[in-house]
Amino acid sequence: MSELDKVLDKVMEIKAELIQESAPDADKEELIAALRDKKKQSIILEIREEYKKELIREAKKEVNEEANRQKIEDLRNLMWSGFFLAFLVGLAVNQVTDIIGYYKGTVAVDEIWPTVAWSVALCGVCIVAYIYNFLVKAISLINNSKNKKKGTK
Repeated sequence: MSELDKVLDKVMEIKAELIQESAPDADKEELIAALRDKKKQSIILEIREEYKKELIREAKKEVNEEANRQKIEDLRNLMWSGFFLAFLVGLAVNQVTDIIGYYKGTVAVDEIWPTVAWSVALCGVCIVAYIYNFLVKAISLINNSKNKKKGTK
């Protein structure tokens, strides 16, 4: 016998006395059984609602924690890739400034071609790094989308 049934039996003993006094003899047992079932259902529904609310709270908490972890991870990745790209862009801008200065006559460079080669190489590395970061993010989003679809099926 479950704990709920024990509690219901105690409640029904009290209610049975009232039913014995006021109900017709033919309907007494039926009334007691119906009242017991109704009480049991209302208690079960109340417990389910409380349990559902608790589960929703816990799920929201877990989702928020995961979102915060993901934000921190994204921020860390963004900082490192941003630092790397900013450094390379700074070097490329410095080389391009030398090229512009050479044509303006303000910078004396014996040969401009190594500077041009470095400029092209640094710009190429920046473009490749940007495309790589884009593809990594796109693949990650696609995989997350597929995993979510598999999880809902």
